[in-house]
Amino acid sequence: MILNVGAVVGLVCIVVAALSMLLGVTPLVFRSGSMSPEIPTGSLALARSVPASEIAVGDVVSVDNQQGVRITHRVVDLAAAPADSGVVATLQGDANPVPDVSPYVFDHADRVFFHVPAIGYAVGWLTSPVAIFFGGALVGAVVVLAAGYGPAPRRAERPEDDDNFSSEAQEGHRA
Repeated sequence: MILNVGAVVGLVCIVVAALSMLLGVTPLVFRSGSMSPEIPTGSLALARSVPASEIAVGDVVSVDNQQGVRITHRVVDLAAAPADSGVVATLQGDANPVPDVSPYVFDHADRVFFHVPAIGYAVGWLTSPVAIFFGGALVGAVVVLAAGYGPAPRRAERPEDDDNFSSEAQEGHRA
């Protein structure tokens, strides 16, 4: 039973990872409330990388700011970037009263197309060092159980030639 559950969970993880790579989908966990109430803290969102030409006002996009920090906010204004290097976008969190201080210049961005509230908390915990340790310990235990390591099974002793063991039983035993 445990092996079956482990196999199913492993298969789901492999399929999700493969689809994520093949389809260019990026999972995003919302760690702040700047996009509330539309996307609350702890949500898991899926985003896909698209060229800047496909971004529109109202889209929720995820880009890196000048410090390299990932920001996921709604596009409130777009303009062509100088030298045709993409777009200049003004972003604002739904819960923020004013747009972000600096505009973002990009030629592609991760556009959010789906989100689920609260699942991000589980994903965040599962990627923590403690969960990774316990996951590794669980996998190790399952491997040990599946490989049959542990105490050696007791073996039935073979009777020696003694007076109580008849020749008929010996012939039946050999057959």
